[in-house]
Amino acid sequence: MRAVLTAVLLVAACATAPPEHVTLTWWDHLDHSPVANQAVGSLIARYHAAHPNVEIKRTTVPQLEQELERGPRPDIAVVDVAALPRLAAASALTDLSGRFAGWDPGFVGPARDSVRHDGRYYGVPLRTETTALLVNRDLFAAGGVAGPPTTWQDLRVKAQSLTGAGRWGLCLAAAPGDDLTGTFLPLLWQSGGDLRDITASSVSFMDSLVAYAHPDSLRWNNSDVTTAFTEGRCAMMVNGPRAVPALNQAGLDWAAAPLPAGPAGTASLVGGEAWVVGAGSPHADRAWDVLRWLAEERDNATEFGAALQAVPNRPDTARDPGWQWDPNLPAFTTQLTSARSPYTPRHPEVSAELSTMLRAVLHEDRPPADAVTDTQPRLAALLR
Repeated sequence: MRAVLTAVLLVAACATAPPEHVTLTWWDHLDHSPVANQAVGSLIARYHAAHPNVEIKRTTVPQLEQELERGPRPDIAVVDVAALPRLAAASALTDLSGRFAGWDPGFVGPARDSVRHDGRYYGVPLRTETTALLVNRDLFAAGGVAGPPTTWQDLRVKAQSLTGAGRWGLCLAAAPGDDLTGTFLPLLWQSGGDLRDITASSVSFMDSLVAYAHPDSLRWNNSDVTTAFTEGRCAMMVNGPRAVPALNQAGLDWAAAPLPAGPAGTASLVGGEAWVVGAGSPHADRAWDVLRWLAEERDNATEFGAALQAVPNRPDTARDPGWQWDPNLPAFTTQLTSARSPYTPRHPEVSAELSTMLRAVLHEDRPPADAVTDTQPRLAALLR
């Protein structure tokens, strides 16, 4: 009888024992604005309120990807999707394939692809973005131009028509490096090419657009383009959802539309951040629980949407009114379905080669076909 009583007391004690306290480390670089910084803090605070036994210690790390490669690593990190394949190849991330496969809530293909390397999943795409064509309705009306262009030829014609009187039809982020590469890649795919088959037509088309683009476009990044657009110097620009708050604050009458289609249709570049688990984390299961909660908790739409300018990347979030943080968001959501992820472990080198090729054409008037012929073998070596 005494043994039975002891067993009962032990079971009761176990049933009432508080859950084990766990401290997770979290790295991100989302302190680029007070709004974004506060949004991340709110997400962490909300998780802790629902899981009081879990403490998350957040650190903002400027050179986050480099620190992840070196180690030691945090339990949770927020990384640019362009860096994810390189980090996975460097064994800096925990392989989440088993967990992801049994859970995937229906991310659209481009978002899912952005966290995959060599067929394995290494993150959760919680903040996805892509580019669209943004137009100034007032400048279109003043120029007698009806509606955003839908094809390459239409884009060229309307850009030319809207250029004049100190204004330009188009603004592009074409500064040497990733800005130039990011602007070019959608044109490459729209032409029917890819990184293993660069088309001279895509390079020629970009060269032709420069004639109707603001002359400073060749040294501008996306922030510069946003500034020029809000100042009314450009009738159109190619940009992502991070530009939206600035456009609204400027009081512009603007609209977003899918990128004009080339011979192979429309296409865009997928970007954003993935939440990952650092390799060797002693709390990988708990960290995975945090990532799942971030994706599944509907109240998080405010932080990921309006604060972090994420594009809904699942059918359920695309339909959720809580995710409709701007009237022009559907154009980005539509464009995301045809976005692509070109990233490999050697993407920085690939981007540099593309940038060098394009600069030779845009700055030095090199024939596009010659520039492509010189570049393709070097790209092929990087993509092996």
